[in-house]
Amino acid sequence: MQDHGIASRPRRLAHHVLTSLAMTAIAIPALSASWQPPQEPTQWLSVRQSLQNAGKIAVAPWIFFGSLDRESTQAAEYLSNLRAEDGLVEFDGLLLLKRSTASPWSVRPLTMRAICGEGRLERQQADGSWEDYSGRPGTLEKVDWICQQPD
Repeated sequence: MQDHGIASRPRRLAHHVLTSLAMTAIAIPALSASWQPPQEPTQWLSVRQSLQNAGKIAVAPWIFFGSLDRESTQAAEYLSNLRAEDGLVEFDGLLLLKRSTASPWSVRPLTMRAICGEGRLERQQADGSWEDYSGRPGTLEKVDWICQQPD
């Protein structure tokens, strides 16, 4: 039979403290785990290579960044050529877009940058100005990953 009196309180407190410390030690690696771009799915690899072979996409070490696959829209984002300077990482972005199964693929090259200290992405406009490209789920984690890449 357990003694729940005053003498057992320090032992219960120690048990709770050790349990909390152990749970924290287990959780810390999960909390500090960085976001990583997913591996390029075979479907997107095929689309990208087909567009590269047709001369519609520059041959580059494109990093698959994510995709959207809905009935009305298919889209994938890529990036390449990351260049760091003064707290920014500028890079070449690429958007592959198809609005319907009957429409052709649209290829949109973009010049983008990650503002590392603010956790934001921006896209360069035709006139050279920059427009915010943030506000999507996971933007901060993606910016953190981008900012860790250039040497």
